[in-house]
Amino acid sequence: MICRLFSLCLLVIMAGSCGQGSGDPTGGGGGGGEDLSVISGSLTAAEGHFGIAGKISASQVIAGYKIISQALNTGRIYLITTDAEGEFSFTVPQDDSYTFHILDDRYHYVAPIVLSEYDPEANQVPSGMEADADNIELGLVVLSEDENVAVLAEDSAITIDDDMMAAAIAGIPAGAAVQGEFTGYYDGCALDPDGDGVISIMDSDDDGDGILDEFDEDWTPEFSSEVLHHIGMGTNFHNNLNEFGNPPIELSDDQYVITVEGIAEADRENMITGIIVDGPDYLNQFDIEPSEVLATNWEEYNDKALIEVYLNGVSEERWGAFISGVNAAHIWDVVTPGDVWIFEITYNSGATEYTELAAKKINFVFQDTPRNVTIDGAEWTSYPIYDLPDTIVIRWDIIDPYPGMTYFVTGWPMIEGNSQYGQMFMLEAGVDVDSLVFIFADSVDSHPITGYNIDVVAQNANGDNAKTDGGWISKNSES
Repeated sequence: MICRLFSLCLLVIMAGSCGQGSGDPTGGGGGGGEDLSVISGSLTAAEGHFGIAGKISASQVIAGYKIISQALNTGRIYLITTDAEGEFSFTVPQDDSYTFHILDDRYHYVAPIVLSEYDPEANQVPSGMEADADNIELGLVVLSEDENVAVLAEDSAITIDDDMMAAAIAGIPAGAAVQGEFTGYYDGCALDPDGDGVISIMDSDDDGDGILDEFDEDWTPEFSSEVLHHIGMGTNFHNNLNEFGNPPIELSDDQYVITVEGIAEADRENMITGIIVDGPDYLNQFDIEPSEVLATNWEEYNDKALIEVYLNGVSEERWGAFISGVNAAHIWDVVTPGDVWIFEITYNSGATEYTELAAKKINFVFQDTPRNVTIDGAEWTSYPIYDLPDTIVIRWDIIDPYPGMTYFVTGWPMIEGNSQYGQMFMLEAGVDVDSLVFIFADSVDSHPITGYNIDVVAQNANGDNAKTDGGWISKNSES
């Protein structure tokens, strides 16, 4: 994985693996002599829906929303935007089954589509449909008042895949209202292992164990692309929050960073010719830049985060971007759990060029750092602490309620004139450990050490991290 140093190493998550299966990977779905199905419908908001304009008194069409569909056998993703009349239509290969979900006009996850009329008595609902006809009409798809679920206005002549049923509470998929954060395991399908009605690429807790995927080492690998072996996004932080959770007065260019990375399948080497990343409007509020490893291979990028990078000849066939929040006081002011990024991947197979989609949803954004830090029992602030013993204990509050956090103390040795010298160090306390022992060194490379600038870092299982702003500690006197 790509690593970048700020005041600590920001690890990029590996957030998914490729789909299994073959077939023509054109973005429109199908080709090469395959039988195709045209799936159509229209999206409306239910009477009583509370939208931007307030509560509506009659059902209304929903324009500009997106229907995202994923195929059971290939893992392929299809995306279409509803038109001015709320209508949508897209083409997929037959002999596969498909699940359907809704994103709003800012690429935020909204709800799954249940492929039947609403039944408040149902404890299981159909979430997948077989594509077994040339034309399949879903009819009117109605988004509920609270946007937890969408259902068909009336039963349609579609073939339900009995292996793609979701556990339901009062007729609504169990994971619908909470983006898949549902405690409990049901026998699901390959797209939805916990059977809660939210496919893995949209599910914040895809194994149903009650732990967010970002904090769960046993999460189910997502598969959203036949081309990329991994596609990942990390809400990595160089956040410089102080002990009160406040940012510095002036933000640096790398203050808040989202990282994205993809690694190509071995048999796709030197085949990928471009990747475009699209998503929420906030992307144009960030500076986009390639990782240092890939800087010479970037063809173009712009302020709308439409990123194109050519991978031919790149070692290990990986691509990535760092998106720095230079215009936001906090990254969480604009980035919200539930935001979805869509990756359009173009590659060559022989003399033919193909395009396919992949997707990744942000499940978690750090809004806190380790708090109540003490040095040898004394409250730690950003002010220097002098006259410490050779060995001290640094203690902090564990970020709650996230289990499995690994805690570190990172920093730099300082020498004469309070100059930073030598390599950044990182002392690991361990998983869910709230303290560590720090031993002062006298010198580095024969230079007497006058003190250390340190930070306390919390990191989750996938490498995302949050840092409490550093301070000066020294065993020497202030003078």
